[in-house]
Amino acid sequence: MHKNHCKIFQTINQVEEEKYQESRTWDEYRDYLLFIVRVIRNAAPTDENLRYIIQAQMYCVSCRRTAVQLANRKVVLNRCKDCTFVSSCAECSSTPSHSKSVCESYQSFRRIENFRINFFEDTGKASPLTCTQFPRKSYDPLSDATGWFEYYTNLSDKKQIQGKFNPDFSNIMSDVDRNGSDREKEEAERMLMFLLCATDTLTMPLTILQALEDLKWNGSHLNIHILGATERELVLLANFEEMLHLVPSLRELHITAVGPQVPGPSQNEGLILSRQDLECCPQCKANGRKRSLSLYQGVYHDFVEHSNFAQADLIVLFNSGWADGDDATSHWEPTIKLLIGQNVPALFTTHNHDEVKNEQRRMKIGGVKFVTEVRENKWRSLVPTPEFIGEEHGMWYNNAYSYVVRGKE
Repeated sequence: MHKNHCKIFQTINQVEEEKYQESRTWDEYRDYLLFIVRVIRNAAPTDENLRYIIQAQMYCVSCRRTAVQLANRKVVLNRCKDCTFVSSCAECSSTPSHSKSVCESYQSFRRIENFRINFFEDTGKASPLTCTQFPRKSYDPLSDATGWFEYYTNLSDKKQIQGKFNPDFSNIMSDVDRNGSDREKEEAERMLMFLLCATDTLTMPLTILQALEDLKWNGSHLNIHILGATERELVLLANFEEMLHLVPSLRELHITAVGPQVPGPSQNEGLILSRQDLECCPQCKANGRKRSLSLYQGVYHDFVEHSNFAQADLIVLFNSGWADGDDATSHWEPTIKLLIGQNVPALFTTHNHDEVKNEQRRMKIGGVKFVTEVRENKWRSLVPTPEFIGEEHGMWYNNAYSYVVRGKE
């Protein structure tokens, strides 16, 4: 792996020196990062990890020179001792300047990441999975719940967490923290991190269920197309059984994952998997419930021409960036035009507010009909991810905002 990356890093380091400045504003540094990302995309179009390495590299929060540029000048870069994410060079300040809220936000992120690393080392799994154990006998609307705490305690089956955690999952309850033994506090902290991280995997099925509830959908067989799908959606497919567990009337769930990054042999772009039944829990199998999956490697406006295409009940685009990405014109523009023309309900989510406002503006200009207007998604992930290109020290969340459209006005 290093052999493949070494030449690219050498090129990037050379560009860093060519673009060297004694001091930059955040906007200037952001433009510089975008330029470097384009260099990487040209050199390694499919290597997203390489882009993240460069975007996340340390830099001085005052002059915004990078770690590489400072190292070439033998200038020390000092990290904040509390969050370890924000740094300043010795020529600017020995103490990085950042707000208390930013520092606490990064500390929280580090705490979650440490749990995830330990969880993977202990279990071999990248993310916690905690669906409702037994399918419900009756349906309780998601709109009646205020958020994740009520989902776990009322809609799901985890009433035992009441009194242990703050409802916003920010910490264990003060009484547990004050009076609990070290072992009790450690177990409570581990459970808190587990449930918090589980929101990052359950956000997809619950966001879909909320959209179906808003649409007043009440069928027994559900066909969903997930557009722009990647390995993430496929890895987390087991979580979609939660839809069967929360909706008693739902008997069959079929998902078609469509996108250029759907895993499969790239030389055979097109249908990879026509239909495959997925394993269900013993209770679902005993009740005759089924889940199945199809895979198509390519863009949606090509998939509709395939003989295996069947109209969806709901089209889903999770954090697609369809209005802002490099592929907005070549990839997404014809796809968006097509799905609006199909007059099928489509659920969209975004990582942040700027993305969703731009998408809303584009939809409004096109005369698209909003079934549900843009809003903060109650079922967004609670796991933060640092923002390296947009707002300095910002955080984004999977499925942070959502809206549903269908056809035109």
